[in-house]
Amino acid sequence: MLNSKFYLSAPLNIEGWEIIETFERFTLYDEFAERIDDALELILEGQEHWASHLIDGEWSKESIRVLENVRRLSYNICQKFERSSDDLPRCIHYSIGESSNSGITDSQYIAALAIDQACRVIETLERWLSGFDKDLCAGHSEYLATLIADASVDFVALVEEVRLEQPHLEIESREKAAILMGKARYYITLANVYASPLLSCAEKIRITSTARKAGISSAAVRREATIDRNQSICDHAKRLLSDGRSEREIVGIIAGTDSALKTPAGTIKLSTKQIRNILIKGGLFHSGSAK
Repeated sequence: MLNSKFYLSAPLNIEGWEIIETFERFTLYDEFAERIDDALELILEGQEHWASHLIDGEWSKESIRVLENVRRLSYNICQKFERSSDDLPRCIHYSIGESSNSGITDSQYIAALAIDQACRVIETLERWLSGFDKDLCAGHSEYLATLIADASVDFVALVEEVRLEQPHLEIESREKAAILMGKARYYITLANVYASPLLSCAEKIRITSTARKAGISSAAVRREATIDRNQSICDHAKRLLSDGRSEREIVGIIAGTDSALKTPAGTIKLSTKQIRNILIKGGLFHSGSAK
């Protein structure tokens, strides 16, 4: 039995602790805690893309409208993206009827879709976990605490017995949550790509096109984004070499710039060793040299 009432209608206002507080009461929460935490982290990362729309603790009407519409129409958006040649931001603002001249950035549109998919992970797991507890208590969830405390009941055995009655529901819920999680990661990776100041519009569209051909694979997107990042580092090094800078100086200078960011729009930078290895692979430095 699956509960269909749980819906995260205000995704920009989601607080992780509130979600966890809701889920902790479920019998099987511990088995799904890590996946729920992962989904909440993706929602938080998506919210960070929308930070410019948070003013004095209040989200802009525009941001609330877009998130509501993306949540409502996300299936249509995903279908359009997979079947058309348009890039993802265009698919989103076309599907929700938003003007391309609005104050919403491409990365924010994509982050909204990532948030939606992460919300669906949580909603899917809530339906399974709450439904399981209702089955466990024969529809009387208020008796669950009493059932757990009853020493005459082998609670662990009872839980396993109920799980074995309808194993297909658990399998379906786990598989659906895993697919949604993969899509959420894929879209947040694309959002980071579109937020990068280091990539041109043409490069972003190329990465999106490659990702579409590869299917829902955030790894494919990351590989493409890494190629552009490494090329940016090599181009920067070439300019510094032409100015007569030493290899040590070049690595130090690049390490202090956005070129060294591990991921587009991220905050963590590559180590000097990683930068040097990129330049060696790019043929600009010789292996073992550290001039």
